[in-house]
Amino acid sequence: MTVGHAIWPDQLSQAERAQLEPGVPDRLDREPDVLIVGGGMLGCATAAACLSAGLGSIVVLERERLGAGPSGGAAGLLMPEEHAGIDPPELVNLMRLSLEAWRELDATWPGGVGLLPLREGEARVNPLRALARLAAGLPQVASGVGARAVTGLDGKIASVETNVGAFRPRNVIFATGTPPQVKGLDLDLPAHEVKGHMLASHPTDLRPGDTIADTIRVIEEGRILMGGTLDVGDDERVVRPEVGAAMWDELATRWPRARDIAIEYRWACFRPAHADLMPVIDRVPGVSNAWLTSGHYKTGILMAPATGRALAQWMATGSPPTEVQPFGMARLATPR
Repeated sequence: MTVGHAIWPDQLSQAERAQLEPGVPDRLDREPDVLIVGGGMLGCATAAACLSAGLGSIVVLERERLGAGPSGGAAGLLMPEEHAGIDPPELVNLMRLSLEAWRELDATWPGGVGLLPLREGEARVNPLRALARLAAGLPQVASGVGARAVTGLDGKIASVETNVGAFRPRNVIFATGTPPQVKGLDLDLPAHEVKGHMLASHPTDLRPGDTIADTIRVIEEGRILMGGTLDVGDDERVVRPEVGAAMWDELATRWPRARDIAIEYRWACFRPAHADLMPVIDRVPGVSNAWLTSGHYKTGILMAPATGRALAQWMATGSPPTEVQPFGMARLATPR
């Protein structure tokens, strides 16, 4: 979820905005080969991977509009090397694979995904533009559709009930940020959200020195992008002006010229996380035709293409790819 006024929607064209709220298509396939529940970056990137892998008919369902959750408030920074030596090596490896996957996707997806270079080994996207362009190339995407219940038969999900009727998919992927709260799907998978504030300045010709480049990024029109914080324990769905002021004061302490730049955008997003701050990329236990990806914390945008490719490969071959084997949900099971 995102609160406040993020910069990303204001950068979109009218056509791109329309792609984020497609509504319900007149001829929505009720028996797709792959049903993806969740229209954030993980869901749409996974749909793109399934399409590229030739896995048949694909339908994406989003409860609100595409990017209504944390995807729409993320910074969109793709910087795996910032995590080297901090996060577990297997996670950094997936990030590196995913940056390459982003580059391939931008080169091969119709119209690209809006990938922008930063420093060597880094890139960024406007996450909503990337979502809109992915959605434009997907066969069937529906917004305003929420999954309410699943029914099973012989170790498979046989039906997914929604507010617009039932779907009987061959395979299902849940990409809902935090684990899905769906009747009939009993996942013992603890998760929480971590709030983070973001700022973007008015356009400016002022340029910071290299000594503070680790805390900000310069984006379109020379704007300064800053964030996000880790507001652990703050679950209230509001933007706190004092947090933004403290962020900018800290920047101005290191770069006094920042006091001459006004802040134009302030927002907060809520990042889905598991206890160890590692994602889950796994098959749903006891269900042969359902997979789950959740808890990508601060790197969901970065890791989306590699995660999607891994899930598509798993679905096609029946075996989990090596790069996602460390992210099974068994590690998080509550002791009984």
